[in-house]
Amino acid sequence: MKRIVNLMIVSLAIINTLSAQQIKISGKVVDKTNASPIEYANVTLLESDSTFVKGVNSDANGLFDIINPTGNYLVSVSYMGYETSYVPVKSPTTDSNLGNITLEPSSVALNAVVVTAQSVIDKADRKLIFPSESQIKTSTNGLDLLQQLQLPRININPIDNAITTSGRGEVQLRINGALTTNEEIRAITPADIIRIEYHDDPGARYGSASAVLDYIVRRRESGGNVHGDFMNIIGPVGFAEDNLAVKVNHRKSEFGLNAYWGHRKLKWTRSNSETFNFPDKTLHRDEVGEPTLFKYNNLNLALNYSLMETDKYFLNVVFRNAYNNSPNLYSNRRSTITTSDNSVPLSISDLSSEKTNIPSLDIYFQRNLKKDQLIIVNVVGTYIDSKNSRVYEESRDGNPVTDIQSHITGDKYSLISEGIYEKKTEKGKFTTGVKHAQVFTKNQYTGNTAAEVAMNLAETYVYAEYQIQKGKFNYVASVGGIRSYYSQGEDREENYSFRPSARVTYNINDKTFIRYKINIWGNTPSLANLNAVEQEIDSLQIRRGNPNLKMSQGYSNNITAGYDKGMFGVDVFLQYNYQRKPVAERILFEDGKFIRTYENQKAHQQLGAEVTLRFRPIKDRLTIAFTPGINHYISEGSDYRHTYTNKYMRMSIDGNYKSWVANFSMYTPWDYFYGESLESGERIHSISFGYNKQNYSVILGAFNPFGGTYRRNDQNWSALAPSQSKIYTPNLTQLIFVKASFNVNFGRQFKGGDKRLNNSDNDSGIMSGSK
Repeated sequence: MKRIVNLMIVSLAIINTLSAQQIKISGKVVDKTNASPIEYANVTLLESDSTFVKGVNSDANGLFDIINPTGNYLVSVSYMGYETSYVPVKSPTTDSNLGNITLEPSSVALNAVVVTAQSVIDKADRKLIFPSESQIKTSTNGLDLLQQLQLPRININPIDNAITTSGRGEVQLRINGALTTNEEIRAITPADIIRIEYHDDPGARYGSASAVLDYIVRRRESGGNVHGDFMNIIGPVGFAEDNLAVKVNHRKSEFGLNAYWGHRKLKWTRSNSETFNFPDKTLHRDEVGEPTLFKYNNLNLALNYSLMETDKYFLNVVFRNAYNNSPNLYSNRRSTITTSDNSVPLSISDLSSEKTNIPSLDIYFQRNLKKDQLIIVNVVGTYIDSKNSRVYEESRDGNPVTDIQSHITGDKYSLISEGIYEKKTEKGKFTTGVKHAQVFTKNQYTGNTAAEVAMNLAETYVYAEYQIQKGKFNYVASVGGIRSYYSQGEDREENYSFRPSARVTYNINDKTFIRYKINIWGNTPSLANLNAVEQEIDSLQIRRGNPNLKMSQGYSNNITAGYDKGMFGVDVFLQYNYQRKPVAERILFEDGKFIRTYENQKAHQQLGAEVTLRFRPIKDRLTIAFTPGINHYISEGSDYRHTYTNKYMRMSIDGNYKSWVANFSMYTPWDYFYGESLESGERIHSISFGYNKQNYSVILGAFNPFGGTYRRNDQNWSALAPSQSKIYTPNLTQLIFVKASFNVNFGRQFKGGDKRLNNSDNDSGIMSGSK
């Protein structure tokens, strides 16, 4: 009997254990667009009647697990900007792995029920910015939406729409990972934007970019889209920024056309003060300029075809042609010069023109492999046909004193190829790549200088990067190397540069982070500076290239911290950059002339600090951003040492109500000091007000509406030939502009492939003799 009782007790214990058995439900949340993991997705366990049981968030790799008793459940997975996915789980007796759960972008941009205010998620290597419904509705294009987001360190010039970082660094623009152009960003319909991924500290694969803005947008499977965006000036000043884009989709294929026209026609006035210190005397020249025409027409065209099989492959072919005709360059001037050695003034005329045509073919292929692996290959071929002419004349009392003529014809051929391999692991990601550029340039100089220069350049960059997540810390380490080979006539030069970097990020929570990065980088001299040719600037000065320039090495440290929640956000950026043997201009005196050439100097240092404060007192109806900053420069050459400090400020106010929008922006000059040259920034303020609907918009605004003269003030601190140049125009003061856009959509939507990289070449390699 005792054995029977003991057996019953054991049996009841086993039954009780089985009835209370715990199982683990796990899986991975990914974006169906590109199979990339989705961090912070909401994973909810529901009863069959939709009663909430428990919920978790996916980690940095999209992984999640929920431990709960066995039973019939429904797993709900949701994330901002995506359709919610539901997966049934029916009474598993063991742990259940649901595999990849794919989320599809919502057919409605961001439903007001889901997101009522702009949301920012700080990831280890980028920020995920989800525009609010009001920001989407009150934006005219992708660039206009970017302005409303008011991202830290991102500057948008309201006059020419140029996007730069606070350090005037390169900003890479991408659409679904593909490197693109400013014009193509303006062609994006805001309602198609799911989110913007802001890489404020890009990794090794992005090269020398200071920041990367990746627009994640939807792609259609049928029908098409026509988008027009136009900005023109009211009045006699010639000023246009016009863009027209067409897309047609058919199943797996997409055909695209993007055309851009940029036009300027206005007058600049220059005044210069120069001092020339000869061995036996000093000569002063004071120049008073006349209003001189500045004019250009840019026409860019892009034809695109892409073929995509979701989660398998992506083929993209783009033919681009950039045509620029500048009959009157920015450097042109007509002036009167008073000299200290003659009571009769000089009359000068310095007129240049330039025309370039740049066709290129870009072929890109991406293949997704098993086990979270990815291979990307990109090949870009470019031809640059350039023509540059300059006529410089000096006369005194109507008698010719100096006559300089320069005509340059340039042909440049380049082939850039790049390959990337990427492997994602449970806790990290490994990326390696190689990029090679082969360039041939042939320039023919006629006029006062007759020469034919042929240059060859080969540059190879190899890198590997590994990123790993451990709790709230994320670590990134990369190592790279670059080989540069250059030849011109009998001159040969070969350089190697080592490029390691390390970064650590501590995510205090999904709204607060702090990051430190250190890296080493190298700069290859430009082809224009390497030219073994001389060009006369005027009767006293000569521009000379230097084929013996060496690659410079740079070291940078920066600390970034951010907090963004509710109505308040703050970002802090601190940096220290040190460049060893930088290539900078040097002025020499030879045979009675001042030679402006380029040499490797000792060092260049930059210390900077910037704070961006954002306030959203009425959710996203009113957003105020204020950014004070300071930069301190230390420039050391072979025979000089200069320091310069610049304080600057930016402020932007964006407001919207229903379909009405308003903006006010103000910038003080952001100055840059390098070598012995001080390049001043722009002082700009603008205001605009308009009406924006889903398919059209009309906005009226003004540049510098409250008066003041638009001016630039550049200086050279050379001991031999110091100078100060002031450039100003009344044409950009109280300038009224009209912006109009239209958008026509048809067809169902689907997600496009994720093109991860692209390459381009726009440097003609020509050295100009103008100032």
